[in-house]
Amino acid sequence: EAKRAGMKTAALLWPVTAKANIDYHMPEIFANRPWLNQITVSLLNGSFFYQLDMNRRFGHIRKGLSQPELDDFVLESAVHTIHAKRPNLMLIHFTDLDTQRHLHGFSSSEAHAALIRHDKRLGRIIDALTTTGVYENTTLIALGDHSALDESKAIKINGLLKEHGLLHINERGKVDAWKAYCKSCDGSAYIYLQDDNDLLTKDAILSLLQELLDHKENGIENIMTGKEAAKRGADPHAAFMLEARQGFYFHESWEGNFIDEITETDVIEKRYTHAAHGYSPEKEDYTTVFIASGKGIRKKQIIPTMHLADEGPTLAKLLGIHLGETDGKVIDIIFKR
Repeated sequence: EAKRAGMKTAALLWPVTAKANIDYHMPEIFANRPWLNQITVSLLNGSFFYQLDMNRRFGHIRKGLSQPELDDFVLESAVHTIHAKRPNLMLIHFTDLDTQRHLHGFSSSEAHAALIRHDKRLGRIIDALTTTGVYENTTLIALGDHSALDESKAIKINGLLKEHGLLHINERGKVDAWKAYCKSCDGSAYIYLQDDNDLLTKDAILSLLQELLDHKENGIENIMTGKEAAKRGADPHAAFMLEARQGFYFHESWEGNFIDEITETDVIEKRYTHAAHGYSPEKEDYTTVFIASGKGIRKKQIIPTMHLADEGPTLAKLLGIHLGETDGKVIDIIFKR
């Protein structure tokens, strides 16, 4: 909508923007096939020559996807873009904090160090806006799309499905036949049936799940049917959706114990993490941030509550555009009269 209104747009590693119509575009998209490489995938899904230029200037900073180097590369690209391109709308996605929390825990010293780095990155962006003379007419918004919760145990539902003959693994360690499969969303999980009309398998799984739910040490807090999950905005095609208890998360592995205690070695070798997201937003102390400052924003206004879906229409109003009918609403209280 900003582009349609004649504005110059930029997005750096902003999720779900591959092939989007953005003027200066470095998408967050990964080479997820053996025959693809990261640079080619990025170039083909964003602004080809812009990305080549950013990589030529700042590619030496990056070390693959490792942090904090990736965010440092994004920062330098963002600062240069502010100076050279002067976009009207700029979306920048930093993942340093998220990475450190996954690897070291929500309140770890490494996570706090990432917050300090983010503060310095924001300072560099403000400096660039000031130097180019647009700071007084700029609105800055810092937001998160999720929080995280520490976890120390991994639940492996697929191991249970395999044990009961609902999932078959061949000698190469690959699934070659299945009646049911558990897809992890970390703090929650879906269970899909190969045949939605296979009521015998569905009843058998529900019986297994109910037995797990009855014992807290199994880490399952709630079981929903696909219809119940759909009412919360989740996938209606799943047979069931599971919610993990705090301290647990779901893993798709079918090997080893049903519940695995997570060790430091597991995290180093990237088998598990120390913190995860994907839990129900009803979990306690599980919220993220929305902080706005600058042009058009009232000072010291507290937003009592809002949803992620409110962010789009609120940002659109700031730009003087409209997103049409959305699930979210405009958070009017933050605007100056």
